[in-house]
Amino acid sequence: MYFHHEGRALVLKHYYRGGAVARILKDQYLGFSIEKSRAFKEWRLLKKMRKLALPVPDAVAAHVQKNLFFYRADLITEKVADSQTLADILSERKLPPEMWSKIGATIKLFHLHDIYHADLNARNILLTDDAEVYLIDFDNSYIRTGSASWKMANLSRLKRSLMKFKRSMSAFDFYAEDWSALLEGYK
Repeated sequence: MYFHHEGRALVLKHYYRGGAVARILKDQYLGFSIEKSRAFKEWRLLKKMRKLALPVPDAVAAHVQKNLFFYRADLITEKVADSQTLADILSERKLPPEMWSKIGATIKLFHLHDIYHADLNARNILLTDDAEVYLIDFDNSYIRTGSASWKMANLSRLKRSLMKFKRSMSAFDFYAEDWSALLEGYK
């Protein structure tokens, strides 16, 4: 949900469960510690990434409503001005190779800082009118050290997302040469 407060354009994200358990618990998460809630973990990670000058929205506030065993959570971030998701753009037009390369280079920046994006997909990449690339929605994401294999798996997740959109939409401008340009930018 988008809203304005004190001259700032903001986004309110309410955390909802996925999968089969969502039918039962919908927006409730098991937890006893507010500090370990999904909202506060994402808020802290966004703050850390901003300090590293990574292109992410600014985290403004996190809210957790707790009862005995479960909690519900919200996160407010600043809206990335004049932006659209990669998925929305590709449903309208083809991107030039330079933009694909820039997307790859941006993802590489996050990986150089060992940031694992748990849901790297075409809806969580924003492109601005000024050709800037942002990543959003870092729920369940974290700093992950160790081998580089997870980085390639992270890129594969993005490719699967793009291929899924390509299969489900008749007009979705994603091609093999686009992926090649993204990988070239990632190098």
